Amino acid sequence: MDNSQNTEVKILEAARDVFHHKGFNGARMQEIADLAGINKALLHYYYRNKESLFERVFNDAFSQMACKMNEIFLSEMTLMSKIGIFINFYLNFISRHSYVVQFIINALHDKPEQLREVILKQNLVPELLLKQIGKQLREEMDIDTDPLHIYVNILGLVVFPVLAKPLIQSMFQIPDEKMDVFFEQRKKIVTTFIANGLKGYEKNNSLV
Repeated sequence: MDNSQNTEVKILEAARDVFHHKGFNGARMQEIADLAGINKALLHYYYRNKESLFERVFNDAFSQMACKMNEIFLSEMTLMSKIGIFINFYLNFISRHSYVVQFIINALHDKPEQLREVILKQNLVPELLLKQIGKQLREEMDIDTDPLHIYVNILGLVVFPVLAKPLIQSMFQIPDEKMDVFFEQRKKIVTTFIANGLKGYEKNNSLV
């Protein structure tokens, strides 16, 4: 790895750390430069502003997530195995890349079409994932319902606690180490919750 590549690796590692702990608004280019061990002028040579650096960090992280989602949901595993593995992966991933959720939520309000373009660039085709989930619901569980509701239920159960983490900690006076335990517990709780919910459906039962 030449010096240029090494410098950029350090920049991206520092940026991931700062964005994760402080979010986009709280992050400062000077802090990222200091953590990377370079001066601010050199940081701006690689990334002209915080927006372009954040976009690069987000795209790298989202690419990892999209690749794993495709790997899980388009595999030959049973649907419940996929759901359990996805929940486990997602909560682990978000615990290291919280800025991904923040970016997506902000983009949904400001630039929804741009967000869809980012998703499609990663070869993540939501319609294909839903088609596979619907197929397995019918074949494995004899359930005929809109798979979009199942997928949104899963996302809601794993995403909301991450977004609401500051509120949850403040309201219930939970220290960081106990929040780590809380999120670890949710891996099993959410998987069990979804499994029990699916058992309640009968053939041709629909949410719409």
